[in-house]
Amino acid sequence: MTHVRLTEFRKNIAFHFDSVIASRAPLVVTRQGAEAVVVIAQGEFESMQETLHLLSTPANTERLREGIRQLGTESPIQKDAPL
Repeated sequence: MTHVRLTEFRKNIAFHFDSVIASRAPLVVTRQGAEAVVVIAQGEFESMQETLHLLSTPANTERLREGIRQLGTESPIQKDAPL
């Protein structure tokens, strides 16, 4: 993960935004004497939110794991109740 100081981030904000979007990698913006902030592309954030939602219940997590297991075998995937 790349780190940049707040002063550098401010000076070149468009460059840093473009870099985060192009690389899909988060950028940590550090501040003297304060907690750092992480900048990520909106698409990456939405993807993380969707993943958290899908894994939010044990039943959903197990369905996803079972689907992944079935993909790795020759057996057909069985249709289950809707998610």
